[in-house]
Amino acid sequence: MKNQNPPPASGCYVNRELSWLQFNGRVLEEAEDPAQPEEEIDPVQAAEMEARQKEAARLLAQKGLTKQQKEALSSRMGKDESLFCLLKEGELTRADLVYLSLPNGRFDRLDRYSAWAAEHPKDGAEEVVLQVNMDQDQGFYSLIWETADPSSLTVLVNKHYTLSASYVPQLEALGRDYGSGSLRPEAAQAFRAMVDGAKADGIALRSVSAYRSYNQQKNTHNRYLKQYKQAVVDTFSARPGHSEHQTGLALDINVASSSAHFENTPAFAWLKEHCAQYGFILRYDQGKEDITGYRFEPWHYRYVGVETAQAVMEQGLAYEEYLALQPS
Repeated sequence: MKNQNPPPASGCYVNRELSWLQFNGRVLEEAEDPAQPEEEIDPVQAAEMEARQKEAARLLAQKGLTKQQKEALSSRMGKDESLFCLLKEGELTRADLVYLSLPNGRFDRLDRYSAWAAEHPKDGAEEVVLQVNMDQDQGFYSLIWETADPSSLTVLVNKHYTLSASYVPQLEALGRDYGSGSLRPEAAQAFRAMVDGAKADGIALRSVSAYRSYNQQKNTHNRYLKQYKQAVVDTFSARPGHSEHQTGLALDINVASSSAHFENTPAFAWLKEHCAQYGFILRYDQGKEDITGYRFEPWHYRYVGVETAQAVMEQGLAYEEYLALQPS
């Protein structure tokens, strides 16, 4: 989607196409890293921020917003000179301001929020932002970005975010006692610990498919296309570049077939309860098909780190939902 609005004459312009993809996979790690020191703000910059915040509060008083919305916006615009400039120049509608007052409201998606709201008039602002942040306003594989940081542990790879054909992560073999394949070192170590933990509880886990290269995924996907139509294949096989397996952070455990009914086994029950303790999430859960675009895969697990995994699993979210709720 291209923004057709020309820059206002004042020169107060922010590129609405500054896509969230540049933050894909990086913003979470920065937020969770306790070693990251807070950026120091010099006195002059602090005074400018305070002045913008006060002026934003004055301008917002005329927009018919709630007290909470005005406070959130004035704080945000105090920190963001570009947004403040647009407010001052009258470039933001009341609807824009309502979306931006939400913690997860993203400036680069304002046009898309408006379009979704027009098509779904019963949806409130929070629902509009959530749906568009999950790219539910776009058909699967219709709007695609290449991930900005494919090596991030929290990178999103799905039917909208792709990995380049040349991307190959650092890999570590899981080892004979843990099944077949390789993963990124962090994920490999966590998986071995999870297998050992399950074994102590009388549960046997093993990898049946871990890292796959772009070409391996391409061959697998093309093989399925010889048997089924594209629309059917897309519900259970990722197109090349769109497979989490290429990240080296995802694997299939024990089985990789719906006919095995892995969801009815003690191993699945154990994983649902304990996988987050080791940093893994059930990536394609039942009831999330409309969000992920994939049928239920009780065997497919993705490493995202313990803190993120616990938040996802405890709240019963698809990974797309979790990321869509994160502050801008």
